[in-house]
Amino acid sequence: MVNVRNCLYCKKIFMPVSDEKICSDCRNKELEMEEQVRGYVRDHPGITVNQLIEGTGAPSRLVWRMIQQGQFENSGLRDAKYPCGNCGKLITKGVYCYECAGKLRLDAQKFANAANAKKLAEEKKAQSQKTFSNSMYDEINSSRSR
Repeated sequence: MVNVRNCLYCKKIFMPVSDEKICSDCRNKELEMEEQVRGYVRDHPGITVNQLIEGTGAPSRLVWRMIQQGQFENSGLRDAKYPCGNCGKLITKGVYCYECAGKLRLDAQKFANAANAKKLAEEKKAQSQKTFSNSMYDEINSSRSR
């Protein structure tokens, strides 16, 4: 089956290489815009996010994605804070604040541990449910191999 999709931006049909959502033309334009945005921040230290968006003409979603990726972490870009995806605390990088990310990691580890414990319990139960005749058969075979 041929995998095709419409570009999220220009709606042109394209064949994604992996899980791409935009065509190569739009991706190249986006990369050029990212470079322009980085250059603008470098040339205008201390600007705000709104000034950056207005000055470059870049889509706000692109600028905010770059901020979330931490591309301006030490650049002096002001007002580059946005709410944590869980608690709403203002952050400058990623999707979740440090505390929420830690809680999510802990919850994921607890879930993995519980799943492993359940699997081990099921295996142990399966072993203990051998019938008498199976157990007897195993005992006879082991005595013959001695």
